[in-house]
Amino acid sequence: MSSIFSINQLNLLFANSNDAVFFMEKVGQQYRYIFVNEAAIKLININPSGKFIEQVIPPHLAKTIIQHYDLTLKDEKQVEFEDYTYEKMEVRKQRTTAIPVLQDGKSYILAITKEVSLSRDLEDKYLFMRSLFFKSFLSTLLVSNDMQLLEADPKFIEEFNIQMESPHDESLFELPFIDEKSAARLKNFLLRAQNGESIQSKMLYFIDKNNDRRCFTATFSSLTSNGDIIAVFIIMQEITAFIRQGEALRTASHGLEMFKNAISSAADVIFTNADGVIIDINDRIIKNTGYSREELIGKTHHVFNSGHHSKEFFSNLWRTVKKGKIWRSEVCNRKKNGEIYWMDSTIVPLKNEYGEIDQFLTVQYNISSEKKLLSELYKIERTFRAITENTNDFIVVTDRFGKIKYASPSYSRKLGYEEDELIGSPYEHLLMPESIDVWHKALNPGQIDIAEEQKIDLLLHKKDNSPIWTEGDYTMSLDLPGHEVSEIVMVSREITERKQLEDKLTYLAYHDSLTQLGNRRKLYKEFPMILSNANLSNTSLAIFYLDGDNFKQVNDVYGHDVGDEFLIQFGHSLEQSVRHEDLIVRLGGDEFLIVFTGLSANIKERMLQIEQIMERIKQQLQIGWTIRGIHFSPTVSIGISIYPQHSENLDELIDLADQALYKAKQMSHNHYCISSM
Repeated sequence: MSSIFSINQLNLLFANSNDAVFFMEKVGQQYRYIFVNEAAIKLININPSGKFIEQVIPPHLAKTIIQHYDLTLKDEKQVEFEDYTYEKMEVRKQRTTAIPVLQDGKSYILAITKEVSLSRDLEDKYLFMRSLFFKSFLSTLLVSNDMQLLEADPKFIEEFNIQMESPHDESLFELPFIDEKSAARLKNFLLRAQNGESIQSKMLYFIDKNNDRRCFTATFSSLTSNGDIIAVFIIMQEITAFIRQGEALRTASHGLEMFKNAISSAADVIFTNADGVIIDINDRIIKNTGYSREELIGKTHHVFNSGHHSKEFFSNLWRTVKKGKIWRSEVCNRKKNGEIYWMDSTIVPLKNEYGEIDQFLTVQYNISSEKKLLSELYKIERTFRAITENTNDFIVVTDRFGKIKYASPSYSRKLGYEEDELIGSPYEHLLMPESIDVWHKALNPGQIDIAEEQKIDLLLHKKDNSPIWTEGDYTMSLDLPGHEVSEIVMVSREITERKQLEDKLTYLAYHDSLTQLGNRRKLYKEFPMILSNANLSNTSLAIFYLDGDNFKQVNDVYGHDVGDEFLIQFGHSLEQSVRHEDLIVRLGGDEFLIVFTGLSANIKERMLQIEQIMERIKQQLQIGWTIRGIHFSPTVSIGISIYPQHSENLDELIDLADQALYKAKQMSHNHYCISSM
């Protein structure tokens, strides 16, 4: 295999996975299977290795999959999508995660598919419709949005010789049982149903296996999941003239009885006349409301009225159903004992043979538990907002990519941003550059522990770009089915003053309190990096050990205050004599040390550089300074050691420079001496 992963590697990773795994290479405009695991073979009932998607998957499914794969590679990011398959009278829903893999100019897709539960609405409706009609006189067809025949009832399959077991590429309108004269009407009805329109009692013709033209009346119902229409369910009653009227009536009676029994087993059912007076109920109504049959027959729905809804609510209900339209809404009812309960209620007008409404069918599902849960969630949300809106802490919720989903008002109060500037924006847009990597590491932990809070310090910037430090605790919420991070919740507090104090203490730890030059601790901290740079650039270093001449006399004659100011000005003079990259430290008293960097490895060139440095120091000191009307132009004695000529150890270099300083002082003032080691 010429892909970036070997078969053995993919087997090691995915062979035992319960999820279906497909690894594919894009070849031209097609996708070829390179690897699939056992779960994938079980899902599609074939080992597709080496084949293209269109050779394995029915066209109406392959088209959707290819569109998502193309989008994955185009955007170069992970894409998730859901699709449905229909097999042996079962609807199966899959969620697929498609991951782009790009290398050496080739494009691959790693797709991981897992089966997920259908939404309750879809499952209830589909199973109910199938159980209701598959064994009745009514015929059923299930047609996908791209006009593929997905399923038909056994009787229709047999009589019209439809081959459902073997996959076929042709659309519904290319199948032999479709009557040419009815094809255009059928397509029009399907398209209207796909747009959510209710299509009832439409006449169609089909050609059976004996080539006889048979007539049906058809009703088209959309099959939805999570608000999306995924297929159209066609319910058909044959009215062929060759079928005897008596047999049709008996079969119809049996079908209606099945219809009643099926609904009664799952929902509360009420039949009223055209005036809304109750004429029949099922046993679930008696059980769930506490009323007897005698207490309800002859009454109207008002017997269940809880007083929760307005008069306009009921006026709209009756206006809708009396126009022959189906009405659906959530209704708050009251039981006989006064207990309140909520129902998902649908009222269907029923017409007689003259097309007049003479009854209304009410089908209700109890949703009290769902309403109670929503109420509790609302209370929790209200409490959460009351807390977050009155706290000075920074509270933020982001998605797993770091985009802000919620930010407490403190972000607006303290940082100056409007809420719409925060929601949907990456949190890193609030961070100073030095904190971005810290945040990225928090988003991508090596190991996720949802039970443990993590600490994090971040430097943010206000809208005016001024900095603000925060210290926070963050936790990660997991999407348990996928065991992936779904949200990050972080609670932070401002620690700007503490950070400023820490910075000040750090500065004092590495600087001389009088001259503000570096101290011995700073020398030992920074010298390893100076040494490393010298080795990389093949240059030398010079250690200058300086001692002011006659400094004791300044203290004795003018006092310690002048002496301290003398040392400060002495340090300033040295700073003006050296480059920014050179390091000056005060060792104590009037002793200073300078590390000169970037000196030549050639002895003669380096000696010339040292003499130039010495001349700059002497000239700057000769200019001098004035303290309390007294002008000082001091001289200095200097001992020098060279790295790596004299030693590679800092302590030894300092000691050698100190010894050279001692020799320079023995000569006379204002002299320097280089170590003879």
